[in-house]
Amino acid sequence: MEGGAILKKMPIKENSKETYRRIEDQYAGKSVFITGGTGFLGKVFVEKLLHSCPKIDKIFLLIRENDKFDAKSRIEQLLEFPIFQRMKKERPEDLKKVVPLKGDIGLHNLGLCEEDKKMLIEKVSYVFHFAANVKFNEPLIEAMNVNVEGTRRILHLCQLVKNIEAFVYISTAYSNTDQQVLEEVIYPSPASNDEIQKIMKHEIHNEKQIKKLLAGRPNTYTFAKALAEHLVNEERGDVPTVIIRPSIVSASYNDPIMGWVDNWFGATSLITTIATGLNRIMIAKKSNVVDLIPVDYVSNLTVVAAARCKRSDDLTIYNSCTSAANPLTIGDLFNLITEDYDKHNKGNAMKPSLILTQSEWLLTIYTVMMQIIPAFIADCWLRLMGKPPRFMKLQKRITLVRDSLRYFTSRTWAMRCDHTSELYASLSIPDRIQFPFDPAHIVWSKYIPIYLKGIREFLFKSK
Repeated sequence: MEGGAILKKMPIKENSKETYRRIEDQYAGKSVFITGGTGFLGKVFVEKLLHSCPKIDKIFLLIRENDKFDAKSRIEQLLEFPIFQRMKKERPEDLKKVVPLKGDIGLHNLGLCEEDKKMLIEKVSYVFHFAANVKFNEPLIEAMNVNVEGTRRILHLCQLVKNIEAFVYISTAYSNTDQQVLEEVIYPSPASNDEIQKIMKHEIHNEKQIKKLLAGRPNTYTFAKALAEHLVNEERGDVPTVIIRPSIVSASYNDPIMGWVDNWFGATSLITTIATGLNRIMIAKKSNVVDLIPVDYVSNLTVVAAARCKRSDDLTIYNSCTSAANPLTIGDLFNLITEDYDKHNKGNAMKPSLILTQSEWLLTIYTVMMQIIPAFIADCWLRLMGKPPRFMKLQKRITLVRDSLRYFTSRTWAMRCDHTSELYASLSIPDRIQFPFDPAHIVWSKYIPIYLKGIREFLFKSK
């Protein structure tokens, strides 16, 4: 990336050599505890700590076991991902610093055995809480148990840790979608303590009750994350705490591999279906902003925010977003997707074509005409060729993805990131280069082709 050119233009707030401490030095000899370390963002974060903070002591990962794999096996699988290749080449011994701990944030005491719990209390300096149930329409009681009560369990552990230097809670910028402009502040809780207790006592709620509780939020995920933010603010006590709110976490810009992505969630599915010509209409406006943030930007911010966290009565919040500082509109995104098609996919896939509308009936008519009927004809042809049909099933999945994201594509927000930009400006030049996270520096005309290349390479496994 053109980091050098950007840094030359930036006002430098270089700290004196006597007072400034490099980010990697802040972690030297210290251990961290991470939940959600096997997720998309969690993987990138673990790799970044290992690679850029070489003197870190141990990285303890809370691992949920299943019938097929125990905690040790899951860590072995984690380290086989392509993003850990540079560590294997440069410092393979450091991979032994990653230590699995059997547990589950949905269980009492995080499902930790007493021995592991005592060890964390004695050894850990930083706690990072990435784990969450990210299903949009999970039953309310399940979303509450993991995303709210799970956060409470982590906080209780932090209050026992003897040398806690920072607790970092990873929220979402969409936890407060009732705000048109999202500032880096705590907003009022969407439900009172009495209402929350009632939710936890009753496993069944009717649709009307749930809609009232959500208070305008689109799903149980964003509702539970808003409650968790309020919980962190109210119950953190004297634990130095930071909340980070990423928007739509997308493929890496640079680190550790350009364009790395390992799942089809969120924007990746939507962008892929548009780029392949399988989705040709959606409820949106060209001027609506799609708030993408590269996964390495969120990871870098998390590393730095913890290192710079100080004990204070105030809770520090960093929005990791682009809509206010560096907006990308849906119209501009589609133009970049089309340009990429012309360069790389011409003749190999349907040319992208996208109609944006505010009309439900137009959405239905065009979906049937431009997607369902062609899919049906294609399946008929496959049957005639003696092959199993697949396009109607594919269209069903595409429609589900589009509809699940409709609330977000049909609206636009301005998510401010002043604290984030100020934090970045406070770093030395070497640390800015090592940990880039200021969203104003993203060049969309370079990043979107990287994102699309990453989808082809890491998801479609195409050369």
